[in-house]
Amino acid sequence: MEKMFKMAGDFFSKMTALFMTLMSFSIMAEILFGGPMLGLNVIGNIMDMIHMLGSNGIIGLMALIIMFGLVAKE
Repeated sequence: MEKMFKMAGDFFSKMTALFMTLMSFSIMAEILFGGPMLGLNVIGNIMDMIHMLGSNGIIGLMALIIMFGLVAKE
């Protein structure tokens, strides 16, 4: 059972790393080409999420800290 949990944890860790790489590439492409690529507005979505968390006061700050903790584990 422990082996299955380790395997699942490794899978999600690698998928998170892959998505972070794709998000970084999408941000660079959006900056270089001056607009959304393939209909994906990554910078706009990130700005919307920051605005949404910022307008929720302390709950938004706590959510931001939790999300940063999950991403910074790697």
